[in-house]
Amino acid sequence: MKKILTIVLSTIMLAIGSAYTIQSIINWKIDSEKALVKFKIHAHEAELIGNFKGAKGEVKFDENDLANSSFNCTIDISTINTGIGARDKHLQAAVFFDAANSPVSQFTSTKMEKTKDGFVATGKLLMKATTKEISIPFTYEGTKDAGTFRGSFSIKRSDYNIGKPDADIDDEVTISLEIPVSK
Repeated sequence: MKKILTIVLSTIMLAIGSAYTIQSIINWKIDSEKALVKFKIHAHEAELIGNFKGAKGEVKFDENDLANSSFNCTIDISTINTGIGARDKHLQAAVFFDAANSPVSQFTSTKMEKTKDGFVATGKLLMKATTKEISIPFTYEGTKDAGTFRGSFSIKRSDYNIGKPDADIDDEVTISLEIPVSK
C-alpha cells in the first residue's frame, strides 16, 4: 500500500511539475510598430545606417527554461529605410536584397544559452534564399508582463549574396535588434 501511495504521489508531483513548466514559457507578442532591426555598414567612405520595421513572429522565452524557449521571427525587406527613397529602392533590387523574390528575412532559433552578459540564441538566418547558422547575443529587460529584447551581431553580406564584392562597400554589416514585447 505504501509503495502504491508513493507511486501515485510521485505521478501527481510529476504532472504538476510538467504543467508548471508548460505554463512558465511565455508566448510574447511582438510590438511590430515599435520593433526595429537596425543595420550599419561602411559604404562610399561613410557610415550607412538604416533599419527595417515591422518585425513579426513567435517569441517563446523563459530565462529559467531556455531548452523550451525559441524565436521564429521575420522582417519584411520592403520596409528598408536608409532615409533616401531612391537608395531604398536600389537596395530592394535583385543585385542586393531581391525583395521581389525574397520578400522576408527569417531567424529561427535552434538553441538558447545563458551567458555572463545575458543570453545567446543560435539558429538559422534566411536571407535572399540563403540560410546560414548564426549566433545572436541578446538581453531581456523588463517584467513578466512586458519588456524589450536587445541584441547585436555581424554578418558578411557576401555570405547571403547581397550586392557584388566592391571596394566601396564593406562586406561586414552590423545588425542591432530592439524588439519590444508583451504578454
